[in-house]
Amino acid sequence: MLEHRSGAGGVARTSSTFLAAWSKPYPHITDPLIAAVSALRDGVIFAQLQGVSQVLMETDCLELVQLWHSRRFSRSIAAPLLLEIEELALSFLSFDVQHVLRNSNMSAHMCAKHACTLGIIDCWMDSPWLP
Repeated sequence: MLEHRSGAGGVARTSSTFLAAWSKPYPHITDPLIAAVSALRDGVIFAQLQGVSQVLMETDCLELVQLWHSRRFSRSIAAPLLLEIEELALSFLSFDVQHVLRNSNMSAHMCAKHACTLGIIDCWMDSPWLP
């Protein structure tokens, strides 16, 4: 039987410096939107663990960004996760989610592809090696 899985990945950086990167497999998530929202939540948790105070999350999932901006009125299946992210984001001085094109988000995309090959979370700190 073919195993269905997706993965998430992210890169934490300042405008000029790499801070960290992560990959996390989602063995039983097959819906692309749920995978993207789960990745956003895990990215927020990762930023909290890194002690970041100002966060700009970038995603190539336009539907996720649109849902984020209408989350209080959303009846999407992703709405509970978005509200959880909103609560987590209260710990930051500033927080926003914006859409970027896939070619502007290649490092995170490569981390997500790498995650699909993993059985556990992988993380790189202070080293720009990416899968």
